[in-house]
This record gives sequence, C-alpha cells and structure tokens, in this order.
Amino acid sequence: MINVWENTDPRQEAENFAAVWGLGGTVLLDRTGEYAARLGIRGVPTNVLVDGRGIVRAVGGTTPDELHAAVRELLADD
Repeated sequence: MINVWENTDPRQEAENFAAVWGLGGTVLLDRTGEYAARLGIRGVPTNVLVDGRGIVRAVGGTTPDELHAAVRELLADD
C-alpha cells in the first residue's frame, strides 16, 4: 500500500486503512505525490497491483470483484 495523503501521520493513517480492510503487506509513503502522478492516479483510494519482480501490472479496480478478477488474471500470466 502507498499512502499519498498529507496529514500529521500518513503512515498511521495507511496502517489504519489496511487494518479496516484486512490488507496485509508493506506500507509505503509517497510524500510528494510524484509516484502517484507517474502512475496517472488522480483519486484515492486507488489499487495498484505489483508483481513479484516489483513491476506495476494494474492500476485501478475498486470493488472486491474487480480486484479478484485482476489478481486471477495476473496469476494466470505467471
């Protein structure tokens, strides 16, 4: 997860968000918003799927069904 929100404790905000939604993994901070801009992200939350090599494979997908379909497709490609 990458948090781009600007507030007093963005890491804690991202960790709280992950806990509410049952998301695991590393929390990264994009303090300047540069990474989000490079991916064309204009709204939050936005899901970014990254493969095991660290390559961004998909951006978007907001519903559980969309995310599951994107993950299934990526797993099928491997």
